Amino acid sequence: MEVSFTLWSLHDVLDKIPFNTPVTETELYLDFSGSAVPYYIKNQFKVSFLYDDSTLKDATCCIYSPKKVITIIIIIKRKYEEAFKAWCTERYEQNFETCCLRRELYCHEVCHLISIIRAFPSDKTTEAREDFKEKLKRKFTKSMKDSAGSMAMPLIVSEENEGASPSVFDKDHFRYDNDDLNYFRLYAELMFDHETMSRALKSIDESQQKPIYLRAISWETLVPVSFFQNFPEKQAALRELLASQSN
Repeated sequence: MEVSFTLWSLHDVLDKIPFNTPVTETELYLDFSGSAVPYYIKNQFKVSFLYDDSTLKDATCCIYSPKKVITIIIIIKRKYEEAFKAWCTERYEQNFETCCLRRELYCHEVCHLISIIRAFPSDKTTEAREDFKEKLKRKFTKSMKDSAGSMAMPLIVSEENEGASPSVFDKDHFRYDNDDLNYFRLYAELMFDHETMSRALKSIDESQQKPIYLRAISWETLVPVSFFQNFPEKQAALRELLASQSN
Protein backbone atom coordinates (compact mmCIF):
# COMPACT_ATOMS: atom_id res chain seq x y z
CA MET A 1 0.00 0.00 0.00
CA GLU A 2 1.41 3.39 -0.96
CA VAL A 3 1.28 5.77 1.98
CA SER A 4 2.31 9.08 0.41
CA PHE A 5 -1.29 10.28 0.34
CA THR A 6 -1.33 11.62 3.89
CA LEU A 7 0.80 13.47 6.39
CA TRP A 8 0.99 10.34 8.52
CA SER A 9 1.25 6.69 7.64
CA LEU A 10 -2.06 4.97 6.92
CA HIS A 11 -0.72 1.54 7.76
CA ASP A 12 -1.49 1.68 11.47
CA VAL A 13 -5.14 2.46 10.78
CA LEU A 14 -5.65 0.28 7.73
CA ASP A 15 -4.00 -2.80 9.25
CA LYS A 16 -6.79 -2.94 11.81
CA ILE A 17 -9.56 -3.07 9.21
CA PRO A 18 -10.66 -6.58 8.15
CA PHE A 19 -10.48 -6.20 4.38
CA ASN A 20 -9.40 -9.84 4.00
CA THR A 21 -10.71 -11.47 7.18
CA PRO A 22 -14.37 -12.26 7.90
CA VAL A 23 -15.67 -10.78 11.15
CA THR A 24 -17.60 -13.16 13.40
CA GLU A 25 -18.54 -10.60 16.07
CA THR A 26 -21.42 -8.12 15.80
CA GLU A 27 -19.07 -5.21 16.52
CA LEU A 28 -15.42 -4.51 15.81
CA TYR A 29 -13.72 -1.69 17.71
CA LEU A 30 -10.50 -0.26 16.29
CA ASP A 31 -7.97 0.13 19.08
CA PHE A 32 -5.38 2.81 18.28
CA SER A 33 -3.73 2.80 21.73
CA GLY A 34 -0.63 0.91 20.62
CA SER A 35 -0.47 2.34 17.11
CA ALA A 36 1.91 4.89 15.65
CA VAL A 37 -0.82 7.41 14.87
CA PRO A 38 -0.95 11.06 15.97
CA TYR A 39 -1.93 11.78 19.56
CA TYR A 40 -5.18 13.49 18.60
CA ILE A 41 -6.40 10.38 16.77
CA LYS A 42 -5.74 8.16 19.76
CA ASN A 43 -7.47 10.51 22.15
CA GLN A 44 -10.21 12.19 20.14
CA PHE A 45 -11.54 9.38 17.94
CA LYS A 46 -13.37 6.15 18.54
CA VAL A 47 -14.04 3.98 15.49
CA SER A 48 -16.31 0.93 15.36
CA PHE A 49 -17.73 -1.37 12.70
CA LEU A 50 -21.20 -2.77 13.37
CA TYR A 51 -22.64 -5.74 11.46
CA ASP A 52 -26.42 -5.66 11.29
CA ASP A 53 -28.85 -7.05 8.71
CA SER A 54 -31.75 -4.97 10.00
CA THR A 55 -30.45 -1.79 8.35
CA LEU A 56 -32.06 -0.75 5.05
CA LYS A 57 -28.71 0.25 3.52
CA ASP A 58 -25.80 -2.03 2.61
CA ALA A 59 -23.44 0.27 4.50
CA THR A 60 -23.65 3.49 6.48
CA CYS A 61 -21.00 5.76 7.96
CA CYS A 62 -22.13 8.08 10.73
CA ILE A 63 -20.60 10.38 13.32
CA TYR A 64 -21.62 10.88 16.92
CA SER A 65 -20.14 13.87 18.69
CA PRO A 66 -19.94 13.83 22.49
CA LYS A 67 -18.11 16.67 24.18
CA LYS A 68 -14.65 15.12 24.10
CA VAL A 69 -14.58 12.33 21.49
CA ILE A 70 -15.62 12.02 17.84
CA THR A 71 -17.21 8.60 17.46
CA ILE A 72 -17.33 7.16 13.94
CA ILE A 73 -19.51 4.11 13.39
CA ILE A 74 -19.55 2.20 10.10
CA ILE A 75 -22.48 -0.19 9.76
CA ILE A 76 -22.29 -3.02 7.22
CA LYS A 77 -24.89 -5.70 6.64
CA ARG A 78 -24.04 -8.95 8.40
CA LYS A 79 -24.80 -10.94 5.24
CA TYR A 80 -21.55 -9.74 3.66
CA GLU A 81 -19.48 -11.23 6.46
CA GLU A 82 -21.39 -14.51 6.24
CA ALA A 83 -20.84 -14.70 2.48
CA PHE A 84 -17.14 -13.90 2.87
CA LYS A 85 -16.74 -16.46 5.64
CA ALA A 86 -18.25 -19.10 3.34
CA TRP A 87 -16.02 -17.93 0.46
CA CYS A 88 -12.90 -18.35 2.57
CA THR A 89 -13.89 -21.98 3.14
CA GLU A 90 -15.18 -22.85 -0.33
CA ARG A 91 -15.33 -20.60 -3.39
CA TYR A 92 -18.90 -20.97 -4.56
CA GLU A 93 -20.05 -18.88 -7.50
CA GLN A 94 -23.19 -17.69 -5.68
CA ASN A 95 -21.06 -15.84 -3.12
CA PHE A 96 -18.71 -14.22 -5.60
CA GLU A 97 -20.59 -11.00 -6.43
CA THR A 98 -21.59 -10.51 -2.79
CA CYS A 99 -17.97 -10.77 -1.70
CA CYS A 100 -16.85 -8.35 -4.42
CA LEU A 101 -19.43 -5.83 -3.24
CA ARG A 102 -18.24 -6.38 0.34
CA ARG A 103 -14.74 -5.27 -0.68
CA GLU A 104 -16.11 -2.19 -2.43
CA LEU A 105 -18.18 -1.25 0.61
CA TYR A 106 -15.23 -1.57 2.96
CA CYS A 107 -12.97 0.52 0.73
CA HIS A 108 -15.60 3.20 0.20
CA GLU A 109 -16.46 3.58 3.88
CA VAL A 110 -12.80 3.56 4.88
CA CYS A 111 -12.23 6.46 2.49
CA HIS A 112 -14.93 8.31 4.43
CA LEU A 113 -13.20 7.36 7.67
CA ILE A 114 -9.87 8.75 6.43
CA SER A 115 -11.52 11.95 5.16
CA ILE A 116 -13.20 12.57 8.53
CA ILE A 117 -9.94 12.06 10.41
CA ARG A 118 -8.16 14.43 8.03
CA ALA A 119 -10.90 17.05 8.40
CA PHE A 120 -10.58 17.17 12.17
CA PRO A 121 -8.10 19.77 13.41
CA SER A 122 -4.97 18.50 15.13
CA ASP A 123 -5.27 21.01 17.97
CA LYS A 124 -7.92 20.71 20.63
CA THR A 125 -9.23 24.24 21.02
CA THR A 126 -12.95 24.97 21.14
CA GLU A 127 -12.61 27.17 18.07
CA ALA A 128 -11.01 24.38 16.06
CA ARG A 129 -13.70 21.88 17.05
CA GLU A 130 -16.43 24.33 16.06
CA ASP A 131 -14.71 24.93 12.73
CA PHE A 132 -14.77 21.18 12.06
CA LYS A 133 -18.50 21.03 12.81
CA GLU A 134 -19.13 23.91 10.44
CA LYS A 135 -17.33 22.03 7.68
CA LEU A 136 -19.59 19.04 8.23
CA LYS A 137 -22.71 21.19 8.25
CA ARG A 138 -21.74 22.88 5.00
CA LYS A 139 -21.05 19.59 3.28
CA PHE A 140 -24.03 17.58 4.50
CA THR A 141 -26.50 20.37 5.43
CA LYS A 142 -27.23 18.65 8.73
CA SER A 143 -26.63 19.72 12.31
CA MET A 144 -24.59 18.17 15.08
CA LYS A 145 -25.97 18.77 18.55
CA ASP A 146 -23.79 18.16 21.56
CA SER A 147 -25.31 17.07 24.84
CA ALA A 148 -23.22 17.01 27.99
CA GLY A 149 -21.93 13.52 28.75
CA SER A 150 -24.15 11.76 26.22
CA MET A 151 -24.27 10.89 22.56
CA ALA A 152 -25.90 13.25 20.10
CA MET A 153 -28.06 12.29 17.16
CA PRO A 154 -25.85 10.82 14.43
CA LEU A 155 -24.68 12.75 11.43
CA ILE A 156 -25.04 10.50 8.40
CA VAL A 157 -21.94 10.82 6.25
CA SER A 158 -22.54 7.96 3.81
CA GLU A 159 -25.37 5.60 2.90
CA GLU A 160 -24.89 2.90 0.26
CA ASN A 161 -28.03 1.53 -1.37
CA GLU A 162 -28.57 -2.21 -1.42
CA GLY A 163 -26.69 -3.96 -4.21
CA ALA A 164 -25.25 -0.73 -5.66
CA SER A 165 -21.52 -0.53 -6.38
CA PRO A 166 -19.86 2.40 -4.58
CA SER A 167 -16.88 2.48 -6.94
CA VAL A 168 -18.18 5.51 -8.86
CA PHE A 169 -17.98 8.89 -7.13
CA ASP A 170 -17.15 12.50 -7.97
CA LYS A 171 -13.97 14.29 -6.94
CA ASP A 172 -15.61 16.04 -3.99
CA HIS A 173 -17.45 13.02 -2.64
CA PHE A 174 -15.03 12.46 0.25
CA ARG A 175 -13.01 15.58 0.86
CA TYR A 176 -13.77 18.50 3.14
CA ASP A 177 -12.90 22.04 2.04
CA ASN A 178 -9.16 22.23 1.31
CA ASP A 179 -8.37 18.52 1.72
CA ASP A 180 -5.83 17.79 -1.03
CA LEU A 181 -5.86 14.00 -0.76
CA ASN A 182 -6.54 12.22 -4.06
CA TYR A 183 -9.41 9.94 -3.04
CA PHE A 184 -9.61 8.30 -6.46
CA ARG A 185 -6.06 7.12 -5.92
CA LEU A 186 -6.68 6.15 -2.29
CA TYR A 187 -9.77 4.12 -3.20
CA ALA A 188 -7.97 2.39 -6.06
CA GLU A 189 -5.05 1.48 -3.79
CA LEU A 190 -7.35 0.10 -1.11
CA MET A 191 -9.12 -2.03 -3.68
CA PHE A 192 -6.12 -3.26 -5.65
CA ASP A 193 -2.66 -2.32 -4.43
CA HIS A 194 0.61 -3.71 -5.80
CA GLU A 195 0.83 -6.45 -3.17
CA THR A 196 -2.69 -7.70 -3.96
CA MET A 197 -1.89 -7.59 -7.67
CA SER A 198 1.36 -9.55 -7.26
CA ARG A 199 -0.23 -12.14 -5.00
CA ALA A 200 -3.05 -12.71 -7.47
CA LEU A 201 -0.69 -13.18 -10.43
CA LYS A 202 1.43 -15.63 -8.45
CA SER A 203 -1.63 -17.65 -7.45
CA ILE A 204 -2.95 -17.75 -11.01
CA ASP A 205 0.47 -18.71 -12.39
CA GLU A 206 0.78 -21.57 -9.91
CA SER A 207 -2.63 -22.87 -10.93
CA GLN A 208 -1.54 -22.61 -14.60
CA GLN A 209 -4.45 -20.39 -15.66
CA LYS A 210 -3.08 -18.87 -18.85
CA PRO A 211 -3.71 -16.56 -20.54
CA ILE A 212 -4.65 -14.41 -17.54
CA TYR A 213 -8.03 -12.70 -17.88
CA LEU A 214 -9.55 -10.00 -15.67
CA ARG A 215 -12.15 -12.52 -14.55
CA ALA A 216 -9.37 -14.70 -13.12
CA ILE A 217 -7.86 -11.67 -11.35
CA SER A 218 -11.28 -10.79 -9.99
CA TRP A 219 -11.83 -14.33 -8.73
CA GLU A 220 -8.51 -14.21 -6.86
CA THR A 221 -8.88 -10.73 -5.37
CA LEU A 222 -12.66 -10.11 -5.16
CA VAL A 223 -12.05 -6.92 -7.10
CA PRO A 224 -14.94 -6.79 -9.60
CA VAL A 225 -14.15 -6.56 -13.32
CA SER A 226 -16.14 -3.29 -13.43
CA PHE A 227 -13.49 -1.73 -11.17
CA PHE A 228 -10.94 -1.91 -14.01
CA GLN A 229 -13.32 0.00 -16.26
CA ASN A 230 -13.66 2.77 -13.67
CA PHE A 231 -9.92 2.79 -12.87
CA PRO A 232 -8.12 1.95 -16.13
CA GLU A 233 -4.78 2.92 -14.61
CA LYS A 234 -5.01 -0.21 -12.47
CA GLN A 235 -5.55 -2.37 -15.53
CA ALA A 236 -2.50 -0.69 -17.10
CA ALA A 237 -0.44 -1.39 -13.96
CA LEU A 238 -1.55 -5.01 -14.08
CA ARG A 239 -0.42 -5.32 -17.70
CA GLU A 240 2.94 -3.76 -16.84
CA LEU A 241 3.53 -6.18 -13.98
CA LEU A 242 2.45 -9.12 -16.13
CA ALA A 243 4.81 -8.01 -18.92
CA SER A 244 7.73 -7.62 -16.49
CA GLN A 245 7.18 -11.12 -15.16
CA SER A 246 7.08 -12.54 -18.68
CA ASN A 247 10.51 -11.10 -19.58
